[in-house]
Amino acid sequence: MYTLLTGATGLVGRYLVRDLLLNGHQLAVVVRPSRRQSPRERMEEIMQHWERELGRQLPRPIVLSGDITETGFGLSGEDTAWVKQSCDAIIHSAAILEFYGKDRAAEPWRTNLNGTQNMIDLCRDLEIHDIHYVSTAYVAGYQDDRVMESSLDVGQSFRNDYEESKFMAESLVRAIDFANHVTVYRPAVIAGDSSTGYTNTYHGIYLYLRLMALMIPTLPVGPDGKRYTPIRMRMTGDERRNIIPVEWVSAVMCRLFETKEARGLTYHIAPENPITSGQIIEYCGDCFNSTGATFCGHDEIDPPGPSRDENEDQWMFERMYWENAETYAPYERSDNVFDLSNLKRFTGDIVCPDFDRTVMSRYIEYGNEDRWGKRRTETEGVSFWAEEQLAALSRELTKNGVQTIGLDVSGPGGCQVTAVVSRAGIHSVVRGLPEDTFPILHVSNAEIAEMLQSTTAKNLAKGDWELQEGMSAEALSELLLGAFQPDSVGSRA
Repeated sequence: MYTLLTGATGLVGRYLVRDLLLNGHQLAVVVRPSRRQSPRERMEEIMQHWERELGRQLPRPIVLSGDITETGFGLSGEDTAWVKQSCDAIIHSAAILEFYGKDRAAEPWRTNLNGTQNMIDLCRDLEIHDIHYVSTAYVAGYQDDRVMESSLDVGQSFRNDYEESKFMAESLVRAIDFANHVTVYRPAVIAGDSSTGYTNTYHGIYLYLRLMALMIPTLPVGPDGKRYTPIRMRMTGDERRNIIPVEWVSAVMCRLFETKEARGLTYHIAPENPITSGQIIEYCGDCFNSTGATFCGHDEIDPPGPSRDENEDQWMFERMYWENAETYAPYERSDNVFDLSNLKRFTGDIVCPDFDRTVMSRYIEYGNEDRWGKRRTETEGVSFWAEEQLAALSRELTKNGVQTIGLDVSGPGGCQVTAVVSRAGIHSVVRGLPEDTFPILHVSNAEIAEMLQSTTAKNLAKGDWELQEGMSAEALSELLLGAFQPDSVGSRA
């Protein structure tokens, strides 16, 4: 059976795709088309990124074209039927990080609340009873006391529409009455990969890093060897910041998803030792070789700052800082303290990396290399899509010698399909792997292409090969695979 995943093109989603596939899970992803790419092309770009980074080929998830903001995710009738037959669990990771909306029909309500209701309705209709929902730790809103994993509605107020929309969405999820398990994941502030610096989104801390990376290098170096960046901040420097790297979030979620005893609970995915605002400024100063930031406490800064004529540098930096920080101003003064009891029980051995100078430097270096999200991604063009080429060989099904095999095709243009074959050739190709009673061939797309484009393969398609009476599915798979790579039949295990 497959796990249905939404939000696969988001930062957390693409790490879940990587880690779950590496752990042997079978995935189906719901992806919207973009202006320049189809859903399949969007996922292919992500898969090729992971293959370059890992130095190995990966199996491909089943890609379903859909939109979570539409009823039934906007899936076609054929895709809906496939999900009903093939998927027994869902990880609903799709969300939008937009803090303020014009009204309840706009974002973030449209995606975070309405999209969650569509997920619930789809699971009810298709009888998916194992539900995993990615919420946020900030459904807690404003709370002075420790926020418990078991609590949700304690009469809290919210900093913005994003928090409230996720709170209402989690309320819907907790009210589900048809599922066997409803597991809720509440990550804190998710940043990039602490080992590589990788990210595909530039929210939160990246807004400040980008601002500094663009402004500070333009300043002259002073007599002390540092660049002077005068700016007053409405903080003390002691405020906690619950920032967590995305690879840790994915590792924790995969462990919880794979642990049956962990299902049905709520988990705060937050650091045990949060960084402080003062440490962030200190690390940034080290990375940019700058100084001049001062903490002025939580009171409004009065006067608001010098005039441009009095101190142009300070006027410029404070203006740029306050304009860009306005969205995150409600988080400047406080951050919640989160209970981690459930998380430690099942993932206590998966240590959250410390957010230190090295990690900060990696984030800045990656941001500069990526031109802060404007770098064009290099993707190998795919001219041979295995699923299409295999389907093109399908013929009218006959009753004589029919066998079913699974093809798990990795690499660019790969797929997971079930093929029905006989002495007449390949009769039909259906997305997804078959039940575990049938053999599975694990091959690369390049090998499939070589097979289908070779003379031997053409003869196979024409039926010019001998099928012995009573040949087993295993023997048939060996014969098919032997056309391009002998003795490489793989079992499901």
